[in-house]
This record gives sequence, structure tokens and C-alpha cells, in this order.
Amino acid sequence: MASNLTVNVHPGVYMNVVDTHMRRSKASSKTSGQEKCMGTLMGYYEKGSIQVTNCFAIPFNESNDDLEIDDQFNQQMISALKKTSPNEQPVGWFLTTSDITSSCLIYHDYYVRVITEASARRESPPIVVLTIDTTFSGDMAKRMPVRAYLRSKAGIPGAAGPHCAIFNPLRVELAAFPGELVAMQLMEKALDSRRREATLESGLEQLEVSTAQMIEWLERMLSYVEGVNKDGEKPGDAQIGRQLMDIVTSSSNNMQPDKLDALVKNTLRDYVMVSYLAKLTQTQLQVHERLVSA
Repeated sequence: MASNLTVNVHPGVYMNVVDTHMRRSKASSKTSGQEKCMGTLMGYYEKGSIQVTNCFAIPFNESNDDLEIDDQFNQQMISALKKTSPNEQPVGWFLTTSDITSSCLIYHDYYVRVITEASARRESPPIVVLTIDTTFSGDMAKRMPVRAYLRSKAGIPGAAGPHCAIFNPLRVELAAFPGELVAMQLMEKALDSRRREATLESGLEQLEVSTAQMIEWLERMLSYVEGVNKDGEKPGDAQIGRQLMDIVTSSSNNMQPDKLDALVKNTLRDYVMVSYLAKLTQTQLQVHERLVSA
């Protein structure tokens, strides 16, 4: 049952992991450096999924024969994040590597103890392992090299205890809150800029973009419905049909055509008035500065 879990990773987690990897202490002639980065995943559990909303890196060392983890730093960070976000709790750990290694068993045992002690459940909650290949090697060179695993113990039937541990792969999806989605869309616009900068749009421009997106979605929905109705050109989906019916029902019950028309007109007038007053105030301030400096 646990293998059917879906790991929903939010954009901030990927950014923190990449930032930690870029800031790691690299090897030099005097120091050995650190090639990998490890840290704790914060989030919460849902039915059938694990939401990973935040993370932080912890100091560790695996250059010697004995693996070292800064447990005190990890505990302090978990306690501090729980105070700022009481709904979040440790749900697993991450490692910047391309595959599971033998050291992961020791790291996982450590996090089993830490997360079990921090959890309010009687049973140990599912503890996810997130691996991110920062070299983009292997068969995932053309997409984000992220994998998630859940450890399960295996053994011979009738034996006293398990003989080995298996890391079962889990499904990983990108999830985002509405605020995170807006920030990601804004940062995506900076990819076409030489200076990697993006400017915020004004109220009227945002309204124009949102209206254009809504029209595009409606046209896509209309094309899908027509494709299903015309001799079955596209396969029908009962779940999509129910969602479309809910959208039509809610819009027809909550918003009449005359009310919708009045709302759009009033909104446009408000945006125009605010824009006019802002420009007028800016002009007056510029005139005042010139008079004072003269």
C-alpha cells in the first residue's frame, strides 16, 4: 500500500537543493571538499500522497570510514521550522546522487529514529528518500533527474527477522501552491532575458493575460468536447465530464450574464482610475522635486 504513494515536491524544495549544491565546499589542494549534499525534507502527509513543501541541508561527512551527521543542527532546525510552520513535520531526507548507495541504509536508519520521535503517530510514518542527480547523467538527461524511494524490509518466510532492505521507487510529481505558481511563471519569463530579469506587469496587463489564458482554456475544453461528440474522435473520460459539469453548474448558478458584464466593466473602470491617479501623483512629485531643486 505504501508503494502507491505519490510524492508531491514543491518548487522551493528544488531551489533549496540546487542552492545547497552550488554553495557546497568544493575539493581543493588543501581540503577534500564535499561532492554530495544531504538534508531533511519537511512537509505533511495526505491520503495517498506526501507533500514536500520545504527542506534544509545538514552538515555531514562521508569521506572517512565512519559516516558523520550533525544531529544537533538537524534537531535545532526541525524545532525552529515547527515553530514557524506548525503544520510541517519531517517526512524524509534528500541526497544529491544518481543512485542509492550502501551509505543510504545508515542515513535512513538515522532518519527513521528522528522522524519517529518527532511524529505524533504510534506507528512509524512513511519516510521518503529523494535523490537528485545534479550531473544530469544517465537516462534522465533530458528531464529533471529526481527519484523518490520508500524503504521496505524483506526476508525469508519463517525467519526470525528481515535479511535485507529494498528501496521501492515512488511516483514524483511537481506541485505548487497558487503563490508559488505565480512566482514560477514570472521567473520563467526571465529565461528569454539576457540579464535574467523579469518585470512585474501592471494591473491592466495582468487582467489581459489572465483573460487570454481563460479564453485559451475554454477553447481547449470546447475542442475536447466536440472531439468526443463527433463520432468518438477522442476517447471520453467520465471524470473530466463531471468536472466540466461542475464548472458549468457553478458558473450558471453564481453568476448571471448581466452581473458578469457589470463586474467586468466596473473592474476595468477601477483599474483605469487607479492607473490614472498613480500617474498623476507621479507627475506631481516630479514637478515638486524640480521646483525644490531649482
